Amino acid sequence: MTDVSNDVTNNPANSVTGGVTGGVGTVYARGLRKSFGDRVVLDRIDLDVKCGEIVCLIGPSGSGKSTLLRCVNGLEEVDRGVLRVNGEDLGFRETDNAYQALPRKELAAQRTRIGMVFQQFNLFPNMTARENVMSGPVLVKGTPKREASQRADSLLASVGLEGHGEHYPWQMSGGQQQRVAIARALAMDPQVMLFDEPTSALDPERVGEVLAVMKDLAERGMTMMVATHEMGFAKEVADTVMFMDGGLVVEQGPSKNVICNPKEPRTQKFLEKVLV
Repeated sequence: MTDVSNDVTNNPANSVTGGVTGGVGTVYARGLRKSFGDRVVLDRIDLDVKCGEIVCLIGPSGSGKSTLLRCVNGLEEVDRGVLRVNGEDLGFRETDNAYQALPRKELAAQRTRIGMVFQQFNLFPNMTARENVMSGPVLVKGTPKREASQRADSLLASVGLEGHGEHYPWQMSGGQQQRVAIARALAMDPQVMLFDEPTSALDPERVGEVLAVMKDLAERGMTMMVATHEMGFAKEVADTVMFMDGGLVVEQGPSKNVICNPKEPRTQKFLEKVLV
């Protein structure tokens, strides 16, 4: 992050923060910008995700959805702007006249409170489903193995995989592996869950398995940001839908308004192609 370390008065997002600090389970962003070399992938992103809210990010491939989630999870550093997750400046501490990068250990602690599920399942192939779910609590939090094992079995049951604890990833379908990945993220007791196209790598008949788990999380009040091409899910579950294109938020609002009655021509053109 380059501009973030500059004097606060030079930060273009500073004038709009108003001293707002998000609460538990919130994501707050103003004026986010992210580039890779000369290519700007996020520009002027403003975002408010309240506790218990579900926000779906839609848009064409390359629109910036995945990069935005990676910034919210601390996997990428933004170049400019203000980003607060769970009430804290993510990766930085604000002083009287500057933003200073947090030590790696403190950033890692912040990230434990942010769960993320990727397109690919990213399970450890040499571990059983139970061991995959246990790994974070045991290795990061120091949870005793017996306690972590019992919790893992409970989480696997909660995503419809009771009795699958001894199965290795190669013994499970894609939908089952993705549900293990969700259970693994939940094992860290996150306050916010991020999903990056969680069904895109699945066979069509397995998509429903994962969406059902996500709907259950939404009903239980989990704060969620979801990048998805599943328009039915977005319409039914999301409180807010953000349509992104070219690194910009083109349109956002209540899910049924954006999906059923989009106002922006670019949103209309995109939905005409995907809602067939």
